[in-house]
Amino acid sequence: MNTSKIESSVLLLTIGTGNQNNIEDSLYTPLQKSIDDGNWTQIILLPSQSTLQQAKEVKRRNNHLLIEPKIIPIPNDGDENDADATFTHFDQVLRKIIESDGIPSESITLDFTRGTKAMSAALVLAGVAWNIPILRYIEGERGDGGRVIAGTEKIKSVNPEVATARQQIIMIERLMRRGDFEAVSKLSIKNSSRKESLPESMLTQSKAYIYVAKIYAAWDRFDYKSALELMTNNEELISSAGEFSPTQEMKEWMGHLAEIPSREIDSDQYEERMAEYTGYLVCDLLANAERRFRDGHFEDAGTRWYRVLELIGQYRLFDHGYDSGRLPENDDKVKEFNNYLLKKKSKPLDSRNGFMTSSKFQTFRFLKKTFKDPMSTLLLSEANKDYVRARNHGLLAHGFKSLSSGLNQDDATEIIKSLNGILKRDKNISDQWILVARSLDFSQSRV
Repeated sequence: MNTSKIESSVLLLTIGTGNQNNIEDSLYTPLQKSIDDGNWTQIILLPSQSTLQQAKEVKRRNNHLLIEPKIIPIPNDGDENDADATFTHFDQVLRKIIESDGIPSESITLDFTRGTKAMSAALVLAGVAWNIPILRYIEGERGDGGRVIAGTEKIKSVNPEVATARQQIIMIERLMRRGDFEAVSKLSIKNSSRKESLPESMLTQSKAYIYVAKIYAAWDRFDYKSALELMTNNEELISSAGEFSPTQEMKEWMGHLAEIPSREIDSDQYEERMAEYTGYLVCDLLANAERRFRDGHFEDAGTRWYRVLELIGQYRLFDHGYDSGRLPENDDKVKEFNNYLLKKKSKPLDSRNGFMTSSKFQTFRFLKKTFKDPMSTLLLSEANKDYVRARNHGLLAHGFKSLSSGLNQDDATEIIKSLNGILKRDKNISDQWILVARSLDFSQSRV
């Protein structure tokens, strides 16, 4: 055998009937040429029930080899003309070789020269499905009757990697539209040793998709700084992601979210800057909650809705110049409100190191009692709704029961509508903010 041409170690060949008037030249010679062209550690013959004898003859002719060819026939008579049944058989054979025997697809070559058209088509399809990098067939000059002239046979290889890569790109696009950014970011286009055979445009598109998926995966998990850093690098590659390329509005949005105000740096304007920042944050969190519900993650969605409501209260309090997590004890308004709570026999504000903190309900009441905030009544009303109480007793909070059993699409629609309604009442929050936050959902048209 020639041991220098092909590195693949497993050869599978379909076995046909050949021309009975010249079976030597029409069947055995081409098959032998394929067997001799490679350094095989396994040879597997794939006959139909009607070509078992031909397969046995091929095996006999190669009994001098160190490895003995193995015969795995199509199980049912007549299935050689049924492409679906034949594909199922070949698929099972390849599954065993790759998954059970542990042989990588890169080490497999498929020869579909002989056999019925259904057998050839099925083996090619099975090869593409299992990412087999080398498909081959025998061709030659044809004489009278269309038969290949003996001695003119040549081995021709077909590279299915372009089709496989296209299949992977289509899968990536579907995953992106479903929001499975983390899954896409972990992918890579497999090119084995034939990378140069893929069109440059296809390689670039694949790399661009995977790169922008890393951006969106970071955004989706609230890692805004990483998302912004990725957005500002590799702009040429990002532009090749087509419909999935970040828009200018997305870049500006990430810029807002990545810059968290610092009390040390922005001491004089901290509350003012936090009011603006939490306005952005609440919109992004609401859109994130919508995606969690879309994907069936009800517990995650419920937790986020609860936090959205709480965050709106914090945002409104920042707008009045106060931080719910750092209320100065000696402030007149804080002292007056705390005395009000004590008078009403309500739980007072927590106190530590000269500062006080307010819970969600206390923040809403503080907004109403002290600042006559126009949104406070809406917030207090929303806080008494079933989904808020359910979250408190939910599995991811303090209870043992999943939110899934009591939440349906109508409930979610109403929650989203209600929270959106609250945000729309705030003159400082732009409708454009929630739109750009929702643009991470590629299942919706980005017109």
